[in-house]
Amino acid sequence: MRKILLLLLMMLFGHVAVAAEPPAIGYVDVRKVMLESKIGKKNRAEIEKMVKDREGTVAKEEEKLKAMQQSFQKDQMLMTDVQKQQKQKEFQEKADAYQKMVKEARQEVGKKDNEFTSRTLTEVRAIIADLAKEQKLSMVLELSESGLLYADEKMDLTRKVMEKYDAKAK
Repeated sequence: MRKILLLLLMMLFGHVAVAAEPPAIGYVDVRKVMLESKIGKKNRAEIEKMVKDREGTVAKEEEKLKAMQQSFQKDQMLMTDVQKQQKQKEFQEKADAYQKMVKEARQEVGKKDNEFTSRTLTEVRAIIADLAKEQKLSMVLELSESGLLYADEKMDLTRKVMEKYDAKAK
């Protein structure tokens, strides 16, 4: 009796296991999408232009500070103590303003980069969700953050996601 019951249970669960489809899984290299897509390249170019503009402004101010310091060193022997203190105070104020400018430039570039990243991730996640529904996938992993050590290239959705994302740029 026990053997028959065990045999029936095995047959019942055996059919259930066979009937259940394995989960469909895909993966996306979001970093690659962000760097190699048309929108990603456009964003990178805009950030790089912004960095170059800020670097140019900062370099000009740095040159002014250097010139001011050299002028002070050259003329300090001819100055009174009051004049020296005044020049040192002016230099310190300019140096503080320079440091503030550098900090603000970094923050501005970082903020813009974060805006691009946030917007891109939101758009790419929506594309991934739509693609996963179209292909009836149970799960989509992010390649670099998932700990994925191996996956068949057929499961890679990166190219398809990039194509859909690039289509938005047109």
